Amino acid sequence: MTQTPNQPSRPTSNPFASVGNRPGSAAPPPSGTPAPVSRFGSAPQAAPAATQPATPPPAPPRPTGLAARIGPTKMNWRTVPLSTYLVRFDLQGLGDPFYRLLGKPLSIDFGDQEAVIKALEVNTPEVTEMVDKLDAAWGGYDFKGAMLFYPWRKDLRLTLIGQVINETDDDEELPQVEYFDDDKRTPPKVLRSLDLWLVLNVLARTRSNILLPDSPLALEQQYLGQSLYTDDPRLLTLTQATGWIEEPLK
Repeated sequence: MTQTPNQPSRPTSNPFASVGNRPGSAAPPPSGTPAPVSRFGSAPQAAPAATQPATPPPAPPRPTGLAARIGPTKMNWRTVPLSTYLVRFDLQGLGDPFYRLLGKPLSIDFGDQEAVIKALEVNTPEVTEMVDKLDAAWGGYDFKGAMLFYPWRKDLRLTLIGQVINETDDDEELPQVEYFDDDKRTPPKVLRSLDLWLVLNVLARTRSNILLPDSPLALEQQYLGQSLYTDDPRLLTLTQATGWIEEPLK
């Protein structure tokens, strides 16, 4: 008698059915029930609720005491020179340098400072000749060491006489004049150099308010258009020897 080997029984259910529809599987949890924690990790967390905007920081406390009653402190300033003389260098009003320095025919157009500077910036034979003579004059001064300059401003003459500069000061109006009560210094005398050899050399060689004896000559607008002053005694002596005019402060 022949025996037939036992064959494995075929599953009666669909192996590709969803978990909830397989025989023996647990029913899905009803809606609203928290999801069970898996043995492989925690259940996914729900999206956080919208956060409320952060509370702004409290305003800083208002100042109290003397500062709250009288407001910010006002500071006035003035320029006090170390010597009794200042020397100023400016091309304005010095005329035609080609006529005065080289003996060339006079040009009335060079009564304007800007026209003079434009002519000096062009490399013409006259300018080359003037550069050679300026270098020779500069070497004859025999300066040693640096010289410090300051930019001349329109309202500087007022601070030199002790007047307090206010933002309302205007040449077209007559402001209320206020002076420093605790400073009775005698204002300095301002000497304007008139010698073109000296003025051109000083302006064309000064860099960032510093003049060095070996500074090269630069006949350019950014240098020749400067208005500078100094209290260096060497330049004061040289100015007094080559020609000057005293400029009024009032």
